[in-house]
Amino acid sequence: MTDSAEERVGRGEFVPRPLTEHMGWLMSRAAHALGAALTESLAHLGLNLRDYAVLIAAERVVATGGPRTQLALARAARLDKSTMVVALDALEGAGLVERKPDAKDRRARIVEPTNAGRELLARAEEIVTGVEDEALADLDAEERRVLRDLLRRLVLGRRAASEEPRPCS
Repeated sequence: MTDSAEERVGRGEFVPRPLTEHMGWLMSRAAHALGAALTESLAHLGLNLRDYAVLIAAERVVATGGPRTQLALARAARLDKSTMVVALDALEGAGLVERKPDAKDRRARIVEPTNAGRELLARAEEIVTGVEDEALADLDAEERRVLRDLLRRLVLGRRAASEEPRPCS
């Protein structure tokens, strides 16, 4: 019968794994480093990560012909409704998106990027690609593809799909 970790602590028998073997720590450090680099780089354009994600979602929804309501956009960007309102207020105030009443549902608002929003998004995409390339410089093209596929599965997988979006800034 083996002792529990609690029983082994203090007897000198318990030795934890190094942090570099803990997935949570590794993913957190990688996300923090990439997020900080993206935040700094996008700030030069007057964007934050949340607003960048909302612009992407808005442009993708328009480009793919999907529903363009504020609620549909919140779902696409995986943001809660109140966070989406704050983001859209900022983007609309900067002239990057427009919100119009939905002709089919007067309670709903249609969101569409402006030409200025599309131009800024294109510039931001170049910056983000450069930051990602720098952050992933130690990985070859196949390793990057595998990493992206695995992260996509973790983020969009079975458990994540059932979770409600959480407020974020």
